Amino acid sequence: MKKRFLTLTVLTLAASSAMAEDRLNPSDLRRVTKARESLVPAVAKAFGPKARFIHLFGQGRGMLAGVVAEIPADALGTDELPLLAIMKYDESTGAVRVVDREFKYREARTVGSDVALLDGEGTLRMRDANGKDRVLARGVGGDLFPTAKGDALVATLLMNSEGPHETAVGIIDMNGRVKVLADGPGVDATPSISPDGKTVVFVSGRTSVASFYVTTVEGAEAKQLTNVGLENWQLFGGPPKEFVPPPVSSHHMEWLSDDVLRYNAGGGAFWTLNVRTGHAAPDVEGAK
Repeated sequence: MKKRFLTLTVLTLAASSAMAEDRLNPSDLRRVTKARESLVPAVAKAFGPKARFIHLFGQGRGMLAGVVAEIPADALGTDELPLLAIMKYDESTGAVRVVDREFKYREARTVGSDVALLDGEGTLRMRDANGKDRVLARGVGGDLFPTAKGDALVATLLMNSEGPHETAVGIIDMNGRVKVLADGPGVDATPSISPDGKTVVFVSGRTSVASFYVTTVEGAEAKQLTNVGLENWQLFGGPPKEFVPPPVSSHHMEWLSDDVLRYNAGGGAFWTLNVRTGHAAPDVEGAK
């Protein structure tokens, strides 16, 4: 399955360079350092000395870590991303446990008391507290983001890979019902849903510049929030000052309120976005 526009990167912890860490604000640097202290020895004990954790999915008590069997000697293309084993990491206590030791997943997220596991074929499964799995949906591309209530999750859906509608944004409830919320020309991906469960923000390249759009859980017509009026040729030689960078993934998005989203823009930079007004700015101080 080709990976296309999507990315699983949230915090590339194992491969973070000192330069990238220097650009992290103090709050996020402390978070990364704390995660390493618990996860590095736990991964080595569970999977051997060559294994490394390379992604964190989610925040807080329900955080999950993606583990690779070993770091490839050569850089991989986006179509060759390694599959992951999954561990659970409690950010508040540092406790770590293995969720699944098979290296077959693209990503995972905690949804209520269950764990959503997306395998390399695009099949999304839910695993309950007793370790029992059930298939929830197929044709899922990634970017899993659960509702605050844990009754559904938004995700990027794989559409017709040969046509212009390559991916779409949808919501999947715990009965496996899938509803497409946005499927415009080009790629729609990287969704996140507000804490009140009403607003869905996603990234689209439908205007040739990756921009934030907003819709609702009812699938209202998508409205462009950022980079309105910009065209791709204006980014040649460096983006203009009004350019708002898109997120690197949906897995390090934190809602500071029902209206304000904080996200990882890559290179150690974090931004905040008001989904009502479209106002976006670098988050210099970091989350409190």
